[in-house]
Amino acid sequence: MHYGLVGLIVMALGWTAHAEDTPITERPILVQAVMCESIQKYDPINSAVVFSIQLGRVSCYTRFDPVPQKTFVHHKWYRSDILITVKRLTINPPSWASFTSVQLRDADKGPWRVVITDEQDNAMQTLRFSITD
Repeated sequence: MHYGLVGLIVMALGWTAHAEDTPITERPILVQAVMCESIQKYDPINSAVVFSIQLGRVSCYTRFDPVPQKTFVHHKWYRSDILITVKRLTINPPSWASFTSVQLRDADKGPWRVVITDEQDNAMQTLRFSITD
C-alpha cells in the first residue's frame, strides 16, 4: 500500500479524518457597520459621523451574514485614543444584527472610534465619528 509522505505523517501522528473533528474555520461576515442616533425595530436610525452631545446617547450597529456558528464579536469604544469600554456580543447562525450604545456626557465631546473585532481580537472594521455641541 502506498500512502505518500502526508499519509505517513498522518499515520505517525495518529490523526484521523472525521467530519466531527474538522475545525470550522469560517468566520462571520460583517456586511454592515454604522454609527447612528438610535435603533428601532433592529434597524439603525440616522446614521452619521458627527453627533450632537444633546442626543445623550450614540449607538454602533453591526450586521453579520452569514454567521456559520455561534461566536463572539466585540465593540471597542475609544474616545481620543483612550479605551472607554469593551462590549462583548454573542452572534448566532444563520445571520445576526446587534448593537451597543454609550451614554454621552459633556466631557465626551471630540473624536471617537469603535473597533469591531472577532473572537480572536482581529479587527474587522473601524468606525470613526465625532461628538460636538
